[in-house]
Amino acid sequence: MPLSPLNLLLTLFVFYKVNKDFSNRFLILSFLIFLIGFSVEAIGVATGILFGSYAYGDAFGFKIFDTPVLIGVNWLFLALSTYGVVQYFTRKALWLIVLPPLLMTALDYLVEPVAMALGFWHWENDVIPFQNYVMWFLTSLIIHGLIYLFRPNINAKISFVIFCVQLVFFGVLNIVFA
Repeated sequence: MPLSPLNLLLTLFVFYKVNKDFSNRFLILSFLIFLIGFSVEAIGVATGILFGSYAYGDAFGFKIFDTPVLIGVNWLFLALSTYGVVQYFTRKALWLIVLPPLLMTALDYLVEPVAMALGFWHWENDVIPFQNYVMWFLTSLIIHGLIYLFRPNINAKISFVIFCVQLVFFGVLNIVFA
């Protein structure tokens, strides 16, 4: 648990190092994804309206508006990685905008129980509301629409590695905590 912030930053660093796109266009896209992800989380924590009523623990470190700054990093590498995975198979707009949010929401389904068990965040009454998954999908849909507008070429290999590692890690932890 104490290494979770380092893990998020290291994953992002590896993604950018392997992807090798440091153009202004890609960095602006990255900042926008980070900003959207962090903002919806901060609004969600403050209001309980978007995802349901939840609060973050201290595992992710420094917070702004009771929201860890690193949660934006999580949105960033998950969005770019899921886009990279789907981009490997198709260049069609509909699939590039709709399939990555489905992957992200499916991953969130695996993450939520583990995150609660480890104290990363807590849901009111320890119940993960369905609206959380709806909001994850809708936010991801907006982000992937934005990514499609920028049309980055994302390294599929690192995208597969990052997404699959997350999937296996949280899948195994779900079995452990079940």
